Amino acid sequence: MMTLLRSLERHQRSLRNRIALWPGLPGAPDILDPERFAGRRVIVIGPAETLADDLEGTVVDGFDVVVRLNNGLSLADTRPDLFGRRTDILVHNLRETGPRNAGEIPASLLTDKGVSMLVYPHWRRSADRRAYRAKRAALKRAGGPPLSILPPEIMQEIRADLGNRAPTVGISAILFFLATPASELAIHGFTFFETRYASGYNDAIRSGAEARAWVDARGAHEPLSEKRLLRKRLALPHAPRVILGRNVRRHLEAD
Repeated sequence: MMTLLRSLERHQRSLRNRIALWPGLPGAPDILDPERFAGRRVIVIGPAETLADDLEGTVVDGFDVVVRLNNGLSLADTRPDLFGRRTDILVHNLRETGPRNAGEIPASLLTDKGVSMLVYPHWRRSADRRAYRAKRAALKRAGGPPLSILPPEIMQEIRADLGNRAPTVGISAILFFLATPASELAIHGFTFFETRYASGYNDAIRSGAEARAWVDARGAHEPLSEKRLLRKRLALPHAPRVILGRNVRRHLEAD
């Protein structure tokens, strides 16, 4: 009986999610279209302390699309000569307050930094939809950039491949762009929480162990599973030519 009830609840939640996506309904989200990146050179910049070493010899602002994550705007300010001055897309979890916040992102800051689009990965829970709608309304009132979500079908597939765990913002962004018809995808500054963050991103974290504890605190994410999933997806046919930072590759290939 309990199994049947849980199955019904899952189906009801799925139906509510699909209905909430209908374009004609109030509050329906803007969904980031993978075709938008056809033929484009995209760089996704993570927050690991190895980022500077990864980017040596790379001209970040030479890419067509520069993607940063969460508190990436603050991180970019620490080394604009190396980390780049542009942010075309900021993928953010929309947690702006509290001890586990990912940095405040008022419309004024996003506009000042030249962010063309803010992207929220999630739409599955009612709390996700409320967060999206509240932030979109705030950005619209203040003349900020548009807010989109990653395609729910892509996010659901990622979640299923992770054993029904929520993907981190980083793996969500990487796997989305891997599924686009971009011409090139460069991935730098990711060590799958095996090192601390780069200075200026989250200075409360002082070691790889603390970084892992931070991401595991609520039991929502599992970095080892994400690493294995990325290896699996990279082995499949995909459109973009993928360039991995030297430390990304080293940590990705390590068991």
